[in-house]
Amino acid sequence: MKILDIFRRAKWIVGIMLLVFILGFGSGFAAGKLKWAEAAKLRTSKIVTFNRNLEYKVPFYGPLLRKYTEWERPKLMGYIVNGKAVKAMFLIFFNNFVMANLTMTIRGVLVFPMILYPVGRFLQGLTLAQTPSNFRIWGTLITEFGGYFLTICGALCLALWTIFFRRFKFASRRQALGSGLKFFGLMYLGSAFFLLFGSYVEMMSILAMSIR
Repeated sequence: MKILDIFRRAKWIVGIMLLVFILGFGSGFAAGKLKWAEAAKLRTSKIVTFNRNLEYKVPFYGPLLRKYTEWERPKLMGYIVNGKAVKAMFLIFFNNFVMANLTMTIRGVLVFPMILYPVGRFLQGLTLAQTPSNFRIWGTLITEFGGYFLTICGALCLALWTIFFRRFKFASRRQALGSGLKFFGLMYLGSAFFLLFGSYVEMMSILAMSIR
């Protein structure tokens, strides 16, 4: 199947996910500005805690992710304290492009965890509305959103096309799987451009805060 045809089949899923993001983030941002909710309280709620720790409940992957997190955080802080900006940037990029993207892939392929996607975007908007922000923070948000959004859409298309191949007008489940893998691969590679730039912006933000 041609690449253009694959992208055409993906437009509804991508469009719906973009709408969900806009509504979730926008409503959270509005609620924060209007002081209808507090980010600190919502962050400790049961649903947000469950959403944040969902990956750690996955057999085999969860323990590995926890071990990686325990290794990555002090390593990153060590790079920052010692002024190793380039190493810090590439560690952030590895964390975002490989580890975080893997998490987004798992959520997208399993489909049902995406029910909680609006919750995360609402909290994101609420938090940004109630904390001081600058161009670096917004730059990090835009680039990381772009990278993760592409990965999520790719994973969702892979799963939904394969499961409901007739509804998406594929000749067979095998064709749907092949097209889904191709689309996911393109989206995953595309996310690298966003996340690499985002890693640079995030690294500059962290270094700026550490200097203060």
